[in-house]
Amino acid sequence: MLLKSLAFSPLVVAAVNAQVAVIPGYPPIDQVPDVNSPEVKRWLQQIDLRGAPKIPVNNGDPPTCPTVPFPPAERCNWLCDQCYADDLFWCRSPNTWAITFDDGPLLITPTILDYLKAERLCASFFLIGSHIVQRPDTVRRDFTEGHHLASHTWSHKGLTTLTNEQIVAEMKWTEKLVHQLTGRRLKYMRPPYGDIDNRVRSVLMKLGYIAVDWSGDDFGTDDWMLPDMITEQEILVKFEKSLDKYVAAGRKQGIISLEHDFDVHMYNLHKKQIPLGRVRNITITNVAGCQRDRFLYQKKWARLD
Repeated sequence: MLLKSLAFSPLVVAAVNAQVAVIPGYPPIDQVPDVNSPEVKRWLQQIDLRGAPKIPVNNGDPPTCPTVPFPPAERCNWLCDQCYADDLFWCRSPNTWAITFDDGPLLITPTILDYLKAERLCASFFLIGSHIVQRPDTVRRDFTEGHHLASHTWSHKGLTTLTNEQIVAEMKWTEKLVHQLTGRRLKYMRPPYGDIDNRVRSVLMKLGYIAVDWSGDDFGTDDWMLPDMITEQEILVKFEKSLDKYVAAGRKQGIISLEHDFDVHMYNLHKKQIPLGRVRNITITNVAGCQRDRFLYQKKWARLD
C-alpha cells in the first residue's frame, strides 16, 4: 500500500503558523478557493476543460480509495491502484537521487535551508499556497538559493475529491502567488497524499503541469509518522536497504524520494539520510536536475492577474 503524505488538522496548522502575517488578496487559508471569484472565472475562460475523463469525484480528507465502480486501468489512481501513467515516478538520469520536501514553508524550513546550503545541495520544494502566503520570505530564500520550487496546491485537499474547476483554482492561486514572489510560473507539482487519477491529470496537463510522484514505498521515507508512529532508526534501516536494492539493480534510473519540511524530527532524519546516498556515490539533486530539464519553470509568461 502506498504511503499517504502528511495530513494537517486545523489545530496543527494553527499552532505551526501562529502569529504569522498573511499577504492580502488571496483565498482563505487551508480552504478550497471559491470557483466563482472573478480571478478563477478569468482563469477558467482561458482553459478548455472539455475532454477530461468522466471519473466520479472522490470523497474524504484525506481521500479514501474510490468505492464507485470504475475500471482501475482507466481511472489509474496512483494512491489506490499504484498506477502512475505519465507521472514522474523515476528520473531520466541514472544514479541520481532527487530530494523533495512537501508541505512547506513552515517554521523548520529555514533550518533545513541552512543545512542544504552548508552541504551544497539543491532540493525540490513542493509548496502549499496557504503556507506560502504566511511565509513569503522563506519562499524567496528558497528561490534565491537555487532550490527548485514546485506546487503542492493551495489547501492540501485530495485532488480527486475536487471538481475540475476547483483543481484549476487550487493550482492557479498557488501559481499566481509564487509568480508574485519570484517572477516564475511553476511547472512541476505533487498531488497531496499522492492522490491523482486520469481526470486530475487531464486538468493538470491543460494547465502546463508535470505531476511528480515518488519511487514507491521504498523511497517514501515515512518521515510524517515521526516520532509517535515510527522511530528514526526504523526509517533509516529501511531507507538504507532501499538504496542498496537500487544500487544492486544497476542505478539505471534516478530515484525520487518523499520528505517533508514540517518539524525538527524530520529535519534530524534528513541529515542522516544524505550521507547514506553519498557513501554509495549517488548524485543528489532536485527533480528537474534528475530529469535533465534545463527549464525548471514554465516558459510561457501569460498574465496571472
